[in-house]
Amino acid sequence: MNKGHSGVCADQGHSYRSLEQIAHKVRGYLNLTNDEALNGLELFENLDEISIKLRNGKVIPFRSGVVALEDSEGYTRYDMRKNFMEILASEQTYDRLEAGHSRATYFIAHELGHCVLHTDQLVRLAELPVRQQAAFHRGRKGHEPYEDTEWQANAFASAMLMPAIGLQILDEKHGCLTVSLVAERFGVSIEAAGYRLDLFENRRSELLT
Repeated sequence: MNKGHSGVCADQGHSYRSLEQIAHKVRGYLNLTNDEALNGLELFENLDEISIKLRNGKVIPFRSGVVALEDSEGYTRYDMRKNFMEILASEQTYDRLEAGHSRATYFIAHELGHCVLHTDQLVRLAELPVRQQAAFHRGRKGHEPYEDTEWQANAFASAMLMPAIGLQILDEKHGCLTVSLVAERFGVSIEAAGYRLDLFENRRSELLT
């Protein structure tokens, strides 16, 4: 799980609390219960049933695709000609999705975070010439972690995969939370569960309000 300044400055800063609330709304939109594990393959293959509305009222549908990539799990882009937001997974990532690999599911949740949180920026990016797009991605300095697009997408993904309310339900059911319990219940890696559990224990009241 990446930390710090690995993206660019987002249009809007977000706290853990605000990202938790947004992820909660998205889970509700997807009809996921609070303690239900996210099925990455199912979400990926049904992205065409999801859409998002821009601030100007324009509605943008989502799509998914598989592409040949050697140095990336995939990426998200806005197709200006067809007017849809597209999450593209590498062939290897898709194979891992089919196998139920936790890292591939995290990738989908992370990219969905970009779609939801950075829609306007992705649309603006698609309107730029290729050289200017490269410059856009190099602009990584001069902002705080909570303003960073990658930090936000990572925090959103954690909240999507392991919602605070779901962790509380798990805690009440078992009397305590362990990394292995969280990982098994929500289908995530031990590393992701460890990060999330540390955050939950330190910010429980903030995440649950």
